[in-house]
Amino acid sequence: MTGGRRCRDGQSPVEVPGVPGDECVGRGRRVTRSPDTVLDPYEQYADILAMLDRRAAVRMMVASVPRLTGVDMACVGESDGGDRMVLRYALHTETDLDGLVVPVGAGLGGKVLLIRRTLWVSDYCASPGTTDQFRTLAEAEGVRGMIAVPIEHDGQVLGVLYGANRYEREFGERAAQALEKIAHRTAAAQVVAERARHAAERVMHEERRRVVLELQDSVGAMLFALRAGLRQLGDEPELDEQMRTRLSEIEQQAAEAASALRGSVRVLTALPEQVALDAALREHCGAFTERTGVSAKLITLTEPPALPGSRAMVLADAVREALLNVEKHAKAQSVVVSVFAHGHGVAVTVSDDGVGFGGVGLGGDGAYPSHGLGLAAMSERVARVGGTVTVGRSEDGGVTVQAWVPT
Repeated sequence: MTGGRRCRDGQSPVEVPGVPGDECVGRGRRVTRSPDTVLDPYEQYADILAMLDRRAAVRMMVASVPRLTGVDMACVGESDGGDRMVLRYALHTETDLDGLVVPVGAGLGGKVLLIRRTLWVSDYCASPGTTDQFRTLAEAEGVRGMIAVPIEHDGQVLGVLYGANRYEREFGERAAQALEKIAHRTAAAQVVAERARHAAERVMHEERRRVVLELQDSVGAMLFALRAGLRQLGDEPELDEQMRTRLSEIEQQAAEAASALRGSVRVLTALPEQVALDAALREHCGAFTERTGVSAKLITLTEPPALPGSRAMVLADAVREALLNVEKHAKAQSVVVSVFAHGHGVAVTVSDDGVGFGGVGLGGDGAYPSHGLGLAAMSERVARVGGTVTVGRSEDGGVTVQAWVPT
């Protein structure tokens, strides 16, 4: 289900003489089909999103394609973030297409992935742009008419949604619009499910952190006290040499147990890149609120891409420094920390509703006063990883600090 060049030109279908729009040519017989229908609202859409399971959501979307668009077969090509995609969730196929790799620009789906437009062919195997590999697979499957639409969200192509028939078919505008609507819903379901997964990971790591703190306060403290007591007991002059040796062995075992505990703590507190920044920002906002009693709200405007740990920590440190400046100078009643994808990187902003720069304001060139703010040091740290820091007035008269780093 992956090739061909005789296709829709983005606006109007290719005309096939003698084949009306509501009829298509099968294998040696004429088959009459009802006109393509416009999609009704998805009665299962809420249930799909409620699953918060990306694979289940996409699979259910693919399952709706034949009923809502009149095709025989369907599948999804998922972008792997490089220059290709991989076919998944093949429906009503006789051959195993799952795992088939489609390079960007190759075949019908690869071209859709490249140009981000809906394309179709009425006879896939006869299309001059179909490669030998894909033609062999299509002939084995009996594929003739095929349509492919991009799955997009927020300017990013997540993959391609395919539909195909085992007879020649000239796909009309309504069929294309129907499949495009399913693709739009598929993208939304993927994004919601992915965000839910990140939220679940964050909750899991917060719970791990709570367990770690309890272990450190209980088991760690007990092991420290045990070692100290054994060392003190071993220094008693009345002990015979055999007992002293035995106490030394027990003390060594306690030291090994403490070392194992520290290793477990490191594993439990290690954060994946996808949630490291979010977890650090939440921790800094929570600590600021506890210290000052001023609300610091974290808002994720767009799902940011994963950052290497070093760059995520640079952004987190910038937020911590900005919050310290708010605490010391702003006299603010509220603070908002925002994180979002920006350009080819990730940006965070810290905005307060305080008194600005202590009444001194920004210079004519937009420079900020350096005394007491610590922003110059922050800018240097961010610049080391190729990022930037900007400072300006908030709409309500306070200060907004923004730090950006590349991915």
